[in-house]
Amino acid sequence: YYEMGNNELSKAYAEKAKSIRKEYRSPITVNNYHTLKQILDKRKIKLVSVQYPMRDIIPLKKIFIGETENNIIFVDNEKIFKDAIREKSYKEYFIDMFGGDFGHCTAKGNRLLAENIANAILKEVFNK
Repeated sequence: YYEMGNNELSKAYAEKAKSIRKEYRSPITVNNYHTLKQILDKRKIKLVSVQYPMRDIIPLKKIFIGETENNIIFVDNEKIFKDAIREKSYKEYFIDMFGGDFGHCTAKGNRLLAENIANAILKEVFNK
């Protein structure tokens, strides 16, 4: 039964989806990350792991629990995008809702994403 305009139901399902995303990690994705990290470690290259806009960084970090995290740069895009859409609008940064709570970026969204990644690398690698 679907009820149009049921904000409470929408919020409940959004919270349930968020909870599932925090705990579930695709085995294929986890394997790909570990393989990539092994390749980079052999070459003494730091892994830059970037979370999707609007998503919590913790599930991404959980992929590497028990490993040396000092050789990984994690880029958190949750707060920067949530703050940006609160200030402007969702449509200013995304063209769709591909991920459910985020989408494919507009040019402005891509710029915000790229700047955030670049700033994280500058800070972690070059102390700037």
